[in-house]
Amino acid sequence: MKLFLKTFRMIGIEKNYGFNFKKGLNFISGPTSTGKTTIFELIDYALGAKQHKSYIEVGQKCTDIELEIILDNTTYKIKRRLFDYKLPVLIEIFDEANQKFLEYGIFDVENSDNEKSLSSFLLSKLGLGGVKIANQNLSFRDLFKYSYLKQIEIDNEDILSSESNPMLNNKRKSTFEIIFNFYDQLLGELKSKLKESQEELKNETLRYEGIETFLKTSNIENFESVKLRRNEINQQIIELKALLGDKSNHKSEGISNPKVQELNATVRLKKINLKKHYDELNDKEEYIGKLRLLSNQYESDIAKLDATIMGIKGVNKYEFLICPNCMKPLEKHQNKANCHLCGDNMDEIVENTLILKTEKKNTVKKRNELEKHISYEVTEKINLQKVIKKLNDNLNSDERTLEELTEEYVNPFIEEISLINMILGKYYKELDGLENSLRFIKELNRLTLLLSDKEKEVDRLKKQIKGKANLNDKVSTFNLLSTRFSKILKEFQFPKLEKAYVNPKDYLPYVRERKYNSLGSLGAVTLITMAYYLSIFVETEDDTYNHLNLLMIDTPRKNLGTSSQNEEFQDEEIYNSVIKYFISLDKTSSEEMQLLIINNGYPDFLPKKDLIVEFSSDGRVGLIDDI
Repeated sequence: MKLFLKTFRMIGIEKNYGFNFKKGLNFISGPTSTGKTTIFELIDYALGAKQHKSYIEVGQKCTDIELEIILDNTTYKIKRRLFDYKLPVLIEIFDEANQKFLEYGIFDVENSDNEKSLSSFLLSKLGLGGVKIANQNLSFRDLFKYSYLKQIEIDNEDILSSESNPMLNNKRKSTFEIIFNFYDQLLGELKSKLKESQEELKNETLRYEGIETFLKTSNIENFESVKLRRNEINQQIIELKALLGDKSNHKSEGISNPKVQELNATVRLKKINLKKHYDELNDKEEYIGKLRLLSNQYESDIAKLDATIMGIKGVNKYEFLICPNCMKPLEKHQNKANCHLCGDNMDEIVENTLILKTEKKNTVKKRNELEKHISYEVTEKINLQKVIKKLNDNLNSDERTLEELTEEYVNPFIEEISLINMILGKYYKELDGLENSLRFIKELNRLTLLLSDKEKEVDRLKKQIKGKANLNDKVSTFNLLSTRFSKILKEFQFPKLEKAYVNPKDYLPYVRERKYNSLGSLGAVTLITMAYYLSIFVETEDDTYNHLNLLMIDTPRKNLGTSSQNEEFQDEEIYNSVIKYFISLDKTSSEEMQLLIINNGYPDFLPKKDLIVEFSSDGRVGLIDDI
């Protein structure tokens, strides 16, 4: 299977919350408001959704979401901060040899076109990195739309929310063609990506060989021997420090001058105070740095708004004779109040411009207030630096005075203390070298995994190119898909089922010679939408297709049974037949797919092995069960 969800985990302040998935059918049941839908939405968030809902309980108890997934027999962990949507995600790779996760990299979530984005990472592991569709980059989110049927969309009369938007509709259709492998530009895109990946593999190999050569020429042993030597040195340092402390206690013996003793105490207090001020200064500098990052973000937002506003004004300065996009002739517009490019009325543009100007004004105001605060903090930092300088000067003066008062006294422990300090210095130097060695060894281990991963990616692309050399026939594909779609609706006991098919023109489902959204019943839309998603899911099981082999359905009961407003869909057997179909899929294809279902309750005939999570009706057992 292409993508397998292994473990869902929310990192809590006091404890973690989560569970494991299995292959085949995974049923999650429980009453309303126990956290069922939250699970799917946070999985979606971990896989790159722009944001999640502001769950109060989650915000009070948890900080991060972790999702362990398996791609091409390799386990990865995606970790993303909750409620902080713009922060990048951390991806770790599982080291089978040492049975632990190692850092793989930090990936952007805001811009899916970025080569270091979460989307690019996931697509590269699926063998679809760098593919362009409808003049845009294919994103993982385009594929994932065919794997997640949300509760709010299961009866939606605009499947995948794209029909009303020509650009999104073109992208939806191109993604569909890629999934079923009859997208005629896919082969060229994959060949281009293969060349790029081979170059990346070459660079990674050179980096690996450089570190390996350094370790060999430096006579650095293996990880365990370096670690053992480090532990031995740390123990020696502890013993020497204890001895040094004992000798230092005798350092001032024989000096009866009260002024010396008083000055010694003063010097110790000033050193403590100086350390406190240095810590405060470091905190202050870190805080100012964060404020400056936020200020830079405001500056970036303002620049983007300026560019947008100027673009709206600038493009209407000219009366275009030909379209700057497709280079086809345009009629010259006479009406000055209309757009010179498309001829539409400019009232909405003016309104949008006012909105943008208001947003810019608010952003500038926030930026200015932030700059005032930064200025105040910088002043505080300068004052703190002055205090530290003055305290340093006083401390230096006191130490010189102390040295003058005690220079005539020869302490018998001075020579021993100097010798101990010299030995300590040697140990610290060796320890620094060992720490560097450990870092290099860890990096080499990490690069070993990354190199192996990159080699898999190149092999995967080669396999994809070989498999895509002959594209699937579109007519045959739609015949198979329509047959599957009709068969699933029969399994669902769809009332008055007549000719059901997936149209090869718009790639959407039709029943009774009518498109899915014109049947006049939400119960019908629910069944048709599920059957449509499932038919794509089932027909793309083998490796010649590009579906994720994952399908998440939230609330299949919606508008069915007693909850239906339409009498012909109130039969409880219709809902039961849907669940029976899910169970049959688990029996016939459990090793090839992963089907996740969320619902309020389940029929008695559901196998207990498929019920992976059940929340209680008393509210005591939920996603977060200790609030």
